[in-house]
Amino acid sequence: MSRRLRGESIVLDEQDYEELDQLLDAMGAEDGLHLDGAQGLLTALAVGPYPVGPEIWLPVILGGEPAGAEGESLQRLLTLLLQLEASIISGLEHNMYDSIFAEEEQANGERVVDTGGWCNGFSLGVDLNTDAWESRMQEDATLIEMLAPVVALGVDDGVFSGLRSSELAELSDHEREEVLQQLPGLLIDVRQYWHDHPPEDSPPHGATLH
Repeated sequence: MSRRLRGESIVLDEQDYEELDQLLDAMGAEDGLHLDGAQGLLTALAVGPYPVGPEIWLPVILGGEPAGAEGESLQRLLTLLLQLEASIISGLEHNMYDSIFAEEEQANGERVVDTGGWCNGFSLGVDLNTDAWESRMQEDATLIEMLAPVVALGVDDGVFSGLRSSELAELSDHEREEVLQQLPGLLIDVRQYWHDHPPEDSPPHGATLH
């Protein structure tokens, strides 16, 4: 079974993608994120209540401090991740966001989209502002409704498993494809929600890593 990534960026080209994925593999811990997960995490921050700097999100992406990374390699990784972050924000602002998902090639040659890595990264990104997210979702059902398709997508791939309820059935193939098509618009709506209804508290000076 082979594996490739599906997605485009208006800032990074295919060679940049490949280099970034290789650097993440080389420097990340065993539980570090791949390219799809890194995009998911940075997307959650881009659509969320507060900005978070690379000094906070880089160790989360790598699953710890960079492994065996020094000087130019680490700087190159950070540069590419900042470009990825910029492409995400630009894509959301111009309605051109394109998610990066892994694709699994089955023995019969069929390719199946695996959203688990992206959803895991998105979940970790939400955790970096967990107090603001949890507080608002308790107060405003609108935000929960916006996120429901993302949660359903993640639950099907083993993420957000703690949020599964008896009412949250697995997505059918048709429903899953619909969510994938609607995902960019849903993310834009969530970003606009936080823009229109910002948190009342000041941004945290530090973030707790979960």
